[in-house]
Amino acid sequence: MVHGAGGGGWEYDLWKPVFRSAGWRVVAPDLVPEKAGLAATTFADYARQVESWGARARRPLVLIGASMGGPLSLSAAAKLKPDAIVLVNSVAPAGIPVERKKSEFPDVVRWANGPIQDTRDAMPDSDEKTIQWAWKRWRDESGAVMKSILDGVSVPTPVCPVMVVLGDKDTDVPNSVGLAMAKVYKADVEVFAGTSHVGPLMGHRAKEVAITVLRWIQGRVRKL
Repeated sequence: MVHGAGGGGWEYDLWKPVFRSAGWRVVAPDLVPEKAGLAATTFADYARQVESWGARARRPLVLIGASMGGPLSLSAAAKLKPDAIVLVNSVAPAGIPVERKKSEFPDVVRWANGPIQDTRDAMPDSDEKTIQWAWKRWRDESGAVMKSILDGVSVPTPVCPVMVVLGDKDTDVPNSVGLAMAKVYKADVEVFAGTSHVGPLMGHRAKEVAITVLRWIQGRVRKL
């Protein structure tokens, strides 16, 4: 399970019990900066980390990527050859016909210790306890990584089954982006009403979303 920008593996804490109870081993570490710091960290650095997680995983292997984790999962799939991929409100890689605006970021995007209202605004479908919990965990992010993912990184077209999960209240990545990805990848699509960008993982419907994703995986992947 690959998290989004400024987050961590903790974003999947509501999903982990659902998968573990079904017998899956969940791997959801935090992406970490290079030794030279966030300003020197690139998309390729993160992709290598995802590849290393998957290389140690048992089969069958499913890659689940949320937001930034989407293109990271697609990139790592070239080496890992997963049995399925799930993209949750994913940013679109290169090759997807979507509108892209020119992006500029500082070397380090400062998100840690920001105003709690920013988190409330980002999580309108979460309760206050979850908002407080997430607010304390956001971290700064690499500007180079942010620029790369929004400009569009080149990834191979997946050859395994793909599921696209969308929150219809996502104001960060329009649903049209996910639908364009689904068309290119011939993916199955699930849209969850009243769900924000991070809502599928941390909103009121998170457990429901996780169960839906698990059932899709069980229908597409033969458990070894």
